[in-house]
Amino acid sequence: LPQPTSTTTSVKLYYAGEIIRFDRWSGEDYSTHRLSLNGQFTTEVWKYSGEASALYIDGSRDTFVSMSTINANAIPLWRERREQWQYRMKLQTQASFGALLVRGTGTLIAYDYHTEVTLGKVAFANRSDAQAALDLGWTQSTNSLWYAGARLGRQDQATVPLPNYEFDYTNNYYRFVAGWEGKPCANTTVTFSAGPECHRYTGAIDQRVFLGSRDRTSLWFEGGFVAKLNSSLTLSGKAAQFDWLSSTGKSAYVDAIAETTAAWTVSSIWTVRLTAKIHRCDYFPAVRDDWESVYGAGATLKLSKHAALTLDALNQDAWSAITPVIGRKFQRLYVSFGATLKM
Repeated sequence: LPQPTSTTTSVKLYYAGEIIRFDRWSGEDYSTHRLSLNGQFTTEVWKYSGEASALYIDGSRDTFVSMSTINANAIPLWRERREQWQYRMKLQTQASFGALLVRGTGTLIAYDYHTEVTLGKVAFANRSDAQAALDLGWTQSTNSLWYAGARLGRQDQATVPLPNYEFDYTNNYYRFVAGWEGKPCANTTVTFSAGPECHRYTGAIDQRVFLGSRDRTSLWFEGGFVAKLNSSLTLSGKAAQFDWLSSTGKSAYVDAIAETTAAWTVSSIWTVRLTAKIHRCDYFPAVRDDWESVYGAGATLKLSKHAALTLDALNQDAWSAITPVIGRKFQRLYVSFGATLKM
């Protein structure tokens, strides 16, 4: 883990756009526009970095009819192509004093939905998560850092102005975290942290179904790795579990996800890849335990330094761990073509 040795500054501004069109489902067409800003500043001891982005999804303001038999894992497919803004920000500063490291981090994520609120249809509730973190670390070697820390945060969930939607699960939370990051071998980088996540729900919770106190404790973790197995094969993956707020309001859930990707560089212009993901949404106080798995293959053709074409095929299976539940199980096949142009 190298330490800064001189004063340096860098700032980068990005724009990325996508246009998505559906065969025979023109009402689901949408486009995305993302503006990102990254920067860092380093001195002899301190390093400051920041990143922020605003994503506008130009899609329909209408939503589907609300049906109890619709699988919760299908809802993000509608949600993420409805008109909305998404904001993300991360600010971090750290300093090394010999083998000791001090790191402070602030993050924000917010979703601002613009979908119409219509009786009998799915409506989305704005939600956000703001967090401040402080870590103290020990650099065991240039390839090994152990650290411990704490996070303080707040999650806000708006209410939907429809009958029986008057509840929200806004909460304050804290985490105690222990973690490690480094290189267990020359071509592999690993990060991992975990700890208890304690939430106190301060919103207008439904006390008829949220039994006991307003406090809830669960396990939080996140981690990832990148392993370059040889000059042409790279294996990467990540896993995370955390408490989050339902976009349809009235509940929260434990979100757990693990995914991995293997990429082969066949030649200077061809790259092929295999992907796999498992995802669980365990809701509370609503009684829902939904799962999905996604696996597939893809290829990228590099036309030039600034242009590339992609082809991906993905299979999605979803099911409910609570049986019998009618209408929860489904399967979908996605085939997508893409073009990337860097200016």
